[in-house]
Amino acid sequence: MKTALQGVGGLLLAGLLLYWVFHDKDPSAISAAVMRASWPMLVLAASINLSHNVFRVLRWRLLLAPVRPNVPFRPMFSAVIIGFMTTLIGARVGELVRPALLSAKEDLPLGPCVGTVVADRLLDGVAIVALFAVGSLSAHFVAGSAALSSKIRVVAALSLIAIVVGLAVLVAISTRVDRLDAWLSRRTAPLRWVGRVALGFSRGADALRSPRRALPILAYSLVLWLVIALGTWCGVRAAGAEISFADSLVMLPLLAAGVAIPTPGAVGGYHALMQFGLVSLFGVEPTIAAGAGILMHLAIAIPVLVVGSVLLHVDKVSWSDLVAAAKQVRALGSAQGATEVAR
Repeated sequence: MKTALQGVGGLLLAGLLLYWVFHDKDPSAISAAVMRASWPMLVLAASINLSHNVFRVLRWRLLLAPVRPNVPFRPMFSAVIIGFMTTLIGARVGELVRPALLSAKEDLPLGPCVGTVVADRLLDGVAIVALFAVGSLSAHFVAGSAALSSKIRVVAALSLIAIVVGLAVLVAISTRVDRLDAWLSRRTAPLRWVGRVALGFSRGADALRSPRRALPILAYSLVLWLVIALGTWCGVRAAGAEISFADSLVMLPLLAAGVAIPTPGAVGGYHALMQFGLVSLFGVEPTIAAGAGILMHLAIAIPVLVVGSVLLHVDKVSWSDLVAAAKQVRALGSAQGATEVAR
């Protein structure tokens, strides 16, 4: 019942956001804007965006190095793509599927696998905010957007502080695992399993304790989001929006927020934040901005859906396997799961 209500809520929210984007626009004008797009440039944008997953895998492998060095690239890439595909089809469990698939495929402990994905997302936030700050130095803001851009800077700065604190807490916990585990063994059962889940997750940040690993991890974080920004820039320009590459860096926090809105496959949230940013910050004509949201969402989704479907077939992974994988991660909150996660 809870899952069904969440699904209905997500669909309603997506519908409201799409209504906000398209209610005041002529459908024929939207169609014309889409048809005028440069399709070769859109294919390039889709290819560039898909390629960022290579750097995501390389970063993930470094995060997993303290657990097991040199995990093979192929199963990691498969887990990343299938995880994203699961999210795109409307199941908000892609980030649960990714570590569970890799854990099962490579016989890795599930807790640290999930922990590296938590660290992965926090590192994404660091890179997004850092690139936003760089882009805002030379972005071509439209007249009258100074107040809005200042608010975005404040939110970005506060987000960066929260993210850095989160990473620091994970690293601090990972340095005291044995001591904390001994302390938890004397606590009540509920506190014990919550604490041991946290200890298991903290192992995902072990790699950040070593400068030799932390610096390449941060470099991969910046590179993968630069690639995403490049793909976005190509796609938005293909749709007819004349923005600079620096402008696309400024768009990153907005688009990431759009994807984070709990709607199926980021439908509605991505489109709304794309239009909002292009129109409010850079003065793009609303119809072109709406078309850019449609086309760029498709450029992101279609390659992942195609490649993910191929990987499902090649790896012989069924939808029931994906559901079981997500349930396995969710079960980490049980007493038995806490024991497993702390291994």
